[in-house]
Amino acid sequence: MKLINSFLFVCIITLLLGSCKKEEAVILPDLDTYLSAQQNLSTFNAAIAKAQLDEYKKGPGPFTWLAPTNDAFTAAGITADSLNKMSAGAVSYLLMYHVLRSSNNPAKRVETTEMISRFSVSRATQLSGTLAFMGQKGNDFFVNGARIVSPNNIVSNGIVHVINRVNTPPVLRGNVQSILQVSGKHTLFIALLTRASQWAQLTGGTFTVLAPTDSAMIAAGAPFNTLTGINGLSVADATRFSRFHMFSIGRLFSNDFQDGLTPSTMQGPNRSIRVTNNGNLLAGPNNTSPIEFGGSLKDALGTNGVVHSIAGVLRPAN
Repeated sequence: MKLINSFLFVCIITLLLGSCKKEEAVILPDLDTYLSAQQNLSTFNAAIAKAQLDEYKKGPGPFTWLAPTNDAFTAAGITADSLNKMSAGAVSYLLMYHVLRSSNNPAKRVETTEMISRFSVSRATQLSGTLAFMGQKGNDFFVNGARIVSPNNIVSNGIVHVINRVNTPPVLRGNVQSILQVSGKHTLFIALLTRASQWAQLTGGTFTVLAPTDSAMIAAGAPFNTLTGINGLSVADATRFSRFHMFSIGRLFSNDFQDGLTPSTMQGPNRSIRVTNNGNLLAGPNNTSPIEFGGSLKDALGTNGVVHSIAGVLRPAN
């Protein structure tokens, strides 16, 4: 009996030691090794090299990287050639907006479990004083509306989340006014905001604006299709329509528009839009058909809010 017990004891010790050895054999790749193995992240890897971010690549961390795919860089107009022409400082500025700070002490890597929220919540980045916004929609996770296509890739000094868009630091876009002006596609909507005395406030505060494009305003017909028609509106009517396209509850990204959500607009309490088709269609009480969400501008984050283009005019109740 003693021999059997001794044999079992030896077996158990052997199994435990074997398990420990297996755990000790797990070696996490460093950032260079991980990125070099990902063909779709070669531009991001080249950008890190260009920015000379050795303290982040080799430092103790933990760092949380948001890594845009090659296609995301191409969509943003950044190629290997244009990257070579940028200064190291400019590339570093862009990349620091793609590294999240930990709110924990001691610091921890930011995993997608921290992104679960009804609306996108702010998170500090390594670009001093600049925030990114994390959120969830269904089983997907987002940062500034960019979808995380490959989450929670652990490296030796942190974690990498692969995203499908390059996120622009908000100061480069300016405020909500600047975003609308620079787009060149919202002249009539700007006229409506001006007629309603809503335009001036968009330099400060915090807003989310659903901005019908000029083609959408023209398609809506009179009085929205011409500057003359808009300027002929009463201030009360111009205000009713313009404020139905605005929210002051914070920064709402595309992932925050979800079916069944009826956010109150700046027209007042219970003056809400309807959201359908997995957040891709919007409508007001008097819209005969839903309006497509997103277009020339989507998740355009500025210093004081977010702008989204929409393909129609939202019609509030009378």
